[in-house]
Amino acid sequence: MSAAPDYVDPTVGWRCWLVAEIRGQPRLVSVVYHAVWEPGQELKAECLRWRPQLLRPWRRRPPDHGAPRGRCSCGVYAADSIERALVYLDPYLEHEPLRFPLLGRVLGRVSLWGRVVECERGWRGSHAYPEHIYVPTTGGDGKPVSHVEEIALGLTDYRVPVELVDGDDSYGALADALSLRLTGG
Repeated sequence: MSAAPDYVDPTVGWRCWLVAEIRGQPRLVSVVYHAVWEPGQELKAECLRWRPQLLRPWRRRPPDHGAPRGRCSCGVYAADSIERALVYLDPYLEHEPLRFPLLGRVLGRVSLWGRVVECERGWRGSHAYPEHIYVPTTGGDGKPVSHVEEIALGLTDYRVPVELVDGDDSYGALADALSLRLTGG
């Protein structure tokens, strides 16, 4: 792992998001910490590592550093390949119940900038925004995703390309479908 200074151009990697209904609209939500990605606003990373207070161990202390930091796991993540990002479509990876109605899961490309730390399987950045969103037309069970066109239309609020992708959100089928699309096959 190595730290990099601020980049001139953003680092672009792959990422999965949950899609939840928030204030009546589909919105991207981080898989692990459920941070809501608002349209038109960069997501700014902060360290969420639990640091108990000495005299009150049930309370969390504020972070002692900006995110990302090389020796911490904080920051906004992006994987260096489709296959590595697809692991996060697994519904069993959610750490806590989602506070909003879940509409589906999507894969996409994300731009990272500001402070960027290169990791073994991708990057962690201090600032992020979606670059391209791919919406699977069928779920991991092989059944069509209900209202997939409405979900995709709602995600255009992010003002980035949003595409429907045939193939379910299982690892192999979606990776194959995207690879064919990206290589022009």
